[in-house]
Amino acid sequence: MAQQQGEGCLVAVVRPVVVAVVVPLRLLWELLALVGRGAGWLLDKVLVVPLRFLWRWVLRPLLTWLVVTPLRWLWRYVLEPVLEFLFRYVLVPAWDGLVAVATGFGRVVAWLAYYLVAVPLRAFGRWVLVPLGKAFYYGLWRPVLFPVLRALWLAFCWAWRIGGRIWRFTVVAPCRWVRRDVWWPVKAEIRRVAREVRRALFG
Repeated sequence: MAQQQGEGCLVAVVRPVVVAVVVPLRLLWELLALVGRGAGWLLDKVLVVPLRFLWRWVLRPLLTWLVVTPLRWLWRYVLEPVLEFLFRYVLVPAWDGLVAVATGFGRVVAWLAYYLVAVPLRAFGRWVLVPLGKAFYYGLWRPVLFPVLRALWLAFCWAWRIGGRIWRFTVVAPCRWVRRDVWWPVKAEIRRVAREVRRALFG
């Protein structure tokens, strides 16, 4: 019972607030929606429908008859035949002529390169370089230079071996002897003396 009385008090407090705030806002919203619908209907009937009528029955036929049809006719009966004529009777023959000129020029260059470069080089190689090479090989290299260079190489190898033996007996062997019979005993004696001195000084 007390709970129902508490709910009644809450309703009594909230109801005036709802009536004072929410109901006017709701009425304002409904009014704005009604005005918006009326403005949309008015805009549709006053502006959109006449513009649609104007486009469908006046502007589109005028645009078709004054711009599209003349341009289509101009393309079909003037520009297309002119371009086809230019392509067929000017550009294609010009390209064929350019290809023929380039081919002829390439053949002339190839012919000149063959007869002015390749043939003289081949003749020079056959009649000058090959005989000179054979003369050098059979007249100078094989009988003279090769035996001389081979003898010099063998003499160098022999001198290298002899020089190595001389180096071993005159430098390496004395250095080994000095290291083994002089330096190592002296070094051992110095170590022994240093140990004795250290023992005598520091205990």
